[in-house]
Amino acid sequence: MAGLTGTRIRSRLFTKYVALFVAVVGVALLSNGIFEVFFYYREHKAALIRIQHEQAEAAAAKIGQFIKEIESQLGWTTQLPWSAASIEQRRFDALRLLRQVPAITELAQVDSTGKERLRVSRLAMDVVDSGLDLSKDPKFTEAVAHKVYYGPVYFRRESEPYMTLSLAGTRKDAGVSIAEVNLKLIWDVVSQIKVGEHGHAYVVGPQGRLIAHPDISLVLRNTDMSKLLQVQAAQAGSSDANLESLQGTKNIQGQEVLTASAPIAPLGWTMFVELPVEEAYASLYLALQRLALVLAAASIFAVLAGIFLARRMVGPIQALRAGAERIGSGDFAQRISIPTGDELEGLANQFNDMGARLQESYADLEKKVEQRTAELSESLEQQTATSEVLEVISASAGELDPVFRKLLENATRICGANFGTMTLYEGEGFRTVALYNAPVGFVDSRMNKLIRPHPQSGLSTVARNKQIVQIEDLRTQPPYLAGDPAVVDLSDVAGARTIVIVPMLRENELIGAITIFRQEVKPFTDKQIELVANFAKQAVIAIENARLLRELRARTDDLTESLQQQTATADVLKVISRSAFDLKSVLTTLTESAKALCGASLGIICLRDGEVMRLRAESGCTQAFIDFMDANPIRANRNTITGRVFMDGKPIHVPDVQLDPEYDFGAAPTIGHYRAVLAVPLMRDGAVEGVLLLGRPEPGPFSQRQIDLVQTFADQAVIAIENVRLFEQVQERTKELSLSLEDLRTAQDRLVQTEKLASLGQLTAGIAHEIKNPLNFVNNFSALSGELIDELNDVLKTSTLDDKTREEIDELTHMLKGNLEKVVQHGKRADSIVKNMLLHSREGSGEHRPADINAIVEESLNLAYHGARAEKSGFNITLKRELDPAAGMIDLYPQEITRVFLNLISNGFYAATKRREAGEAGFEPMLSATTKNLGNKVEIRIRDNGTGIPREVKEKMYNPFFTTKPAGEGTGLGLSMSHDIVVKQHGGKIDVDTEPGSFTEFIITLPRTGVAHANTGGKN
Repeated sequence: MAGLTGTRIRSRLFTKYVALFVAVVGVALLSNGIFEVFFYYREHKAALIRIQHEQAEAAAAKIGQFIKEIESQLGWTTQLPWSAASIEQRRFDALRLLRQVPAITELAQVDSTGKERLRVSRLAMDVVDSGLDLSKDPKFTEAVAHKVYYGPVYFRRESEPYMTLSLAGTRKDAGVSIAEVNLKLIWDVVSQIKVGEHGHAYVVGPQGRLIAHPDISLVLRNTDMSKLLQVQAAQAGSSDANLESLQGTKNIQGQEVLTASAPIAPLGWTMFVELPVEEAYASLYLALQRLALVLAAASIFAVLAGIFLARRMVGPIQALRAGAERIGSGDFAQRISIPTGDELEGLANQFNDMGARLQESYADLEKKVEQRTAELSESLEQQTATSEVLEVISASAGELDPVFRKLLENATRICGANFGTMTLYEGEGFRTVALYNAPVGFVDSRMNKLIRPHPQSGLSTVARNKQIVQIEDLRTQPPYLAGDPAVVDLSDVAGARTIVIVPMLRENELIGAITIFRQEVKPFTDKQIELVANFAKQAVIAIENARLLRELRARTDDLTESLQQQTATADVLKVISRSAFDLKSVLTTLTESAKALCGASLGIICLRDGEVMRLRAESGCTQAFIDFMDANPIRANRNTITGRVFMDGKPIHVPDVQLDPEYDFGAAPTIGHYRAVLAVPLMRDGAVEGVLLLGRPEPGPFSQRQIDLVQTFADQAVIAIENVRLFEQVQERTKELSLSLEDLRTAQDRLVQTEKLASLGQLTAGIAHEIKNPLNFVNNFSALSGELIDELNDVLKTSTLDDKTREEIDELTHMLKGNLEKVVQHGKRADSIVKNMLLHSREGSGEHRPADINAIVEESLNLAYHGARAEKSGFNITLKRELDPAAGMIDLYPQEITRVFLNLISNGFYAATKRREAGEAGFEPMLSATTKNLGNKVEIRIRDNGTGIPREVKEKMYNPFFTTKPAGEGTGLGLSMSHDIVVKQHGGKIDVDTEPGSFTEFIITLPRTGVAHANTGGKN
């Protein structure tokens, strides 16, 4: 039974083992075959691509070298500057270049302005000074801008590829050399590249156009290759990995190919080399067939070997399994013993070796992990400490104590020290400003104390050298051995042994030092010292930040205060300028500004009223305090602050009135709620005009800056008071001057009118006197001639004459006598006119008197009519009078008013006559004069039916010397003088209503008492 069981077990294990062995061997062989094929495929493909890439780079380098050589040869032609004498030399050089460089078929040289000066060609005649302007051509502009220009490829005779190569000289006046390059050599290079049996190479330009290809027909058709994936990837600058992923893409003929490319640097072209995929992988397909046969044979052999080996491998496999389990469980010290003398024994030995190596590796790995973990922990701790310090610096704006404590705490803790100190350098010694974890007795003896270190101590060395100092054992140092109290206290009281002192430097200036201590002899590492140095730098940054912040705050406070003062001053000045006559608003603004800027609770301004000071402006005062001040005017005495300023004329500053023994102003401090007082006098011409006083509810002095500011406001208050006083004086004086000016203007106008009228009266009187003498002769001789005719008739009566002669003599004498009578009649009329003229000239004494307005109008009509008739014998016009009997007497200057009426009536006669002369059918000249009583005024209207006044004339008719009459018929002064007489002399009004071609009506309105009762002129 036992034997059966053992047989069954052995048979099952054998079967499983054989099957497993065959499967393992088969899978291993198959996997190995697949991997071999895969890697062979990769390597074969990479080798093909590498070879193609090398071919492409070689061809690209050859083409690039070809172009560079041409560019180098072309560079010799741009060295000389242009001149008239260099043409032949340049032509000789160009011909030599064509001989030396067969690829250049034509060379043109252009001067610095873009004009072609020379062209030498293999295919055409040479040209000198053609003058062709190439200044806008890219082959000139691009060469000048970039020194070299590669033109696009083109074809001559539809077969030979060419390109333009331009090269600019290094000198500004060297110009540009333009060469036409035959690219047939590139086609030759491409045609000679052999890629397998059916592969080929080609060149693509920057725009994806085919430049060179073994099949020249594709080039001549200007084939566009830009749509091919491999061309797009190469021109996009893709990496080799990306280009490799595109292997197997199709070419221009639609065939799958392997492609490699290389850029032709100076031209921007790309060289492509491609091989059909079928040809590239032909050898790989044969290798796969051979591999399949090998795998089949290996599988058959594996089955047979598995059957053979299974019988011998069951036991060793169990041993190997057990050993592998122990190794897997971490027992690397155990060893597997299989003395079979074959591979299984070797496998067991390999397991043993692997276990030994794993054991060594595991031990080494544990050490490395521990070491790396420690380093990372230390680094993390340092970074955390630095971060904490930075957080404290950012959170403690301007506060250094928290920063110093955090710096010391982190430096001491991370470096494994027992305690630490931070000191600031003060020139003669170091002052301790921070301690961490130091013994209590040591803290009391060091904190905020100035230390003058021993000359040989670490602090003295740091002060001299500004370098880091480490003392391995403090008790071996000279200062300790010499018994220096500070060092002995540090070692014996604080227990310090090993010390590191790191200086805090700002631009090589010693600021202070950070010192960390160990209470055992154990030197600090370089890494720990470097960490403390970083903390020292952070401390310097914190100190500098705090200093800058303090300066910024102080500057900001000063600027803010200055801005507030300037704003307040500007507001006060605005109020002063806008309220020149409102003193209360100006003083109130001053008081409010002074109170606000000085932090006072109340402010008042008292002005002098005789022997007392009275409240005139306030800010922040209660009504009770205002009533108290109104009821208690302040006199010059020592009982009140205002009284002292009133008496002494100096600013008074009392920090607390309750402590002032002289102050006695009743309940004023309680009502006004003030303790501290500042009072400044308002001075003008050495006298106190008022007092500006500020009060605070809490005791305490005002600053000097506040006192100066209040003094400034007091000065402004004096200016405002003076401005108001001057303004009132100016206003009063202005009123007086205005009245005087008005009286002066009235007197001046009257004087001018009087002078005008006086001159006119003198002229009239002179004319009248001149006329009267000849007129008297005419009248006298006319009367005498009449008497002589009578005597002649008496004589003729006694004479014997025939009837006919007597009849003729009687008729002649009768006619002569009748003519003389008419002469006498008209002479008397003229004499009457002259008498009236003399009468008016004599009456024009410049004195006013009551006169009947209707009589003046009637007389003016008669004078004007007779004057017109005397001037023109054929003159005739209908006169109408509508004189209101109630018009009565008016106080006026009769002579001047008569002249006004004469002027207006004469103008009416002139206008009516002009209309009649125009030949209007049925027209009859007419002029009317009307008076009307208006109570305290009288209205006079003079209307004619003449030509009327045009609008443009109406606007100018009162201007002096403006007239529409012909030369000799008017002076342009009549209406101007009439306007002045009525308006300025009599205070009346003169208006005109007119319609051109129909009528004109002057309307004069005179006040009954409109003239002054002063004599403004003398006798005429």
